[in-house]
Amino acid sequence: MSRYEAAPEQESSRTFTVVLLSLLILTVIGALFGYVLGRRDIDENKSASGDGPSAVPSTVASAAASRRPPSVPPKPCPDFISQAAKTQDAKAAVPLMLVQYIRTAHDHEVWICQEADGSGLWYQGHDKRDAFYDGGEIPEEGKNGLLRPGVLAKGNRTWTVTNDGTTYTVTPGGLKVTGGQNFTDTATQANPPA
Repeated sequence: MSRYEAAPEQESSRTFTVVLLSLLILTVIGALFGYVLGRRDIDENKSASGDGPSAVPSTVASAAASRRPPSVPPKPCPDFISQAAKTQDAKAAVPLMLVQYIRTAHDHEVWICQEADGSGLWYQGHDKRDAFYDGGEIPEEGKNGLLRPGVLAKGNRTWTVTNDGTTYTVTPGGLKVTGGQNFTDTATQANPPA
């Protein structure tokens, strides 16, 4: 055996080492490609979902996020509210999404709804005549219903809107009306609950 020929044990050991190092190098290269492609995919998804820079100021975006508890998935407000909002304001982004609904002890129900793009909040009040909305009665503006844009989120799940000098304050706990009328009505049902 010449000095350049390796023993069979050394040759198989060397082959094993070369194969092991090749696998290690390929694993590192694969991991790097996976990381780069994954980051690119995440960045594209952020752009598509609007998580990147936007024209909406961050204070507006954070206020919009604080209006709905994070554990409650968004659900649409009743369709009649979206239709009426679009009639009142052609620029309203519909469908309106439910932020808060309450039904009170003295036959009132209120929806606080947010425009689909997260911009404006709407108040829909209903004074029950014969039935609540789920019983088939739809609020009529000026008769047993009041629909108003410009609802203000006050924090702690409190919203207010003013109409002709009367302020309506809505919380999961109830409805408080001050100004032209003055009363407080406790909620018997709230969605999401208090």
